[in-house]
Amino acid sequence: MAEKLSYKSLERHVKYMQFFGFFKLNSSSSRPRRFLHTIYMRITLSSFLLYTLQQILKIYEARSNIDKVMDTMFLLLTYTDCIYKGIVLWKKAADVDIILNVMKGPIFNKGEPEHRTLLLDTIRKAVRLVRAFNYASIFTCFLWSLHPTIMHLKGRRVEFPIWLPFDPNVNPQFYIAVLYVGIQTSWLGYSNTTIDAFIAFIFEQCRTQVSIMRHDLENLVRKSKEEASLSLVSWEDVYQKRFGYILLQHKEIINITVKAQQIFGGAIFYQFLVGGWILCTSAYRMVNLNVASVEFASMIMYILCILTEIFIYCYYGNELTYESGKLIESAYGLNWLELPVVHRKTLIILMEILKKPIRPMAGNLIPLSNSTFVSILRSSYSFYVFLKNSEHD
Repeated sequence: MAEKLSYKSLERHVKYMQFFGFFKLNSSSSRPRRFLHTIYMRITLSSFLLYTLQQILKIYEARSNIDKVMDTMFLLLTYTDCIYKGIVLWKKAADVDIILNVMKGPIFNKGEPEHRTLLLDTIRKAVRLVRAFNYASIFTCFLWSLHPTIMHLKGRRVEFPIWLPFDPNVNPQFYIAVLYVGIQTSWLGYSNTTIDAFIAFIFEQCRTQVSIMRHDLENLVRKSKEEASLSLVSWEDVYQKRFGYILLQHKEIINITVKAQQIFGGAIFYQFLVGGWILCTSAYRMVNLNVASVEFASMIMYILCILTEIFIYCYYGNELTYESGKLIESAYGLNWLELPVVHRKTLIILMEILKKPIRPMAGNLIPLSNSTFVSILRSSYSFYVFLKNSEHD
């Protein structure tokens, strides 16, 4: 039985999401364990909703001070984004399982030696991305906790970005508040970055499968003859069987892409929508900070995390579109002159299908492409300029 290398590119993400209460345990777990984990997931969601409510109350309390509002707004938007993704993962867990089962299945894991290199490379990229992304988010949250601690030790008043039912500037309430905010934001950072990497690498795994499909198409005649020479079957029959597998693989790639869009398209669209706002409000908040301060460093790290969140969707979606657009070249590069007429006809039909590249979308409106990433940056900058001009007025 072939290794489940396709699934291994997402395995770490699934374990992390389960650990942080954002994805259910699989059916192989015992019933009591699944029940307890469901309670744990509800507690996690409730704690995020509570923190979001505290942020909203803080905004209402500081509504007359735009600087204090901005201090809370950028993280509030991040919380709503993470809650949205969490609810999607909870409500559509069965659909996510369909994707994961395909990743574990024989269509995406044929066991060919030539495929192994491509699949292992995708696994390495997946591990590197989620690890770096997680560490960056945790370091950002550490800086957010370090800054108020330094301020408090210097005897300065600290303004927390949430409403608290007590005065956080006296001990031991201050350390309770710092610990609470630190745990909440770290939980958010680790969970949100893992979910983003998980969704992005569904598209990247589809891109890898397209690369495998291209390789199989280009070597189809040669491979069919090699297999036929080791058996009593004619190479045309072997070709027909292998060609059928390629058609089935292409169908599954499209199905996975469509399924991922149906599950996460709304969440990605919301990520793009609030991402521009977050970048804008973060830049607005950062512009008046001391560049040598911990607070400035934390905002730089936060902006880099948000940029990465948006970029990975656009980049991996763009890579899938680009790679699928080259499928028709691989089909044409097949040694079709050696094929019987009946097989040439099926090849022509496949080439007609392949003329349309796979284009993953966010909310069925915005293509996941590099140009979309640039557009988000431009719109964010435009809104930032509007805010600065409004301040001067």
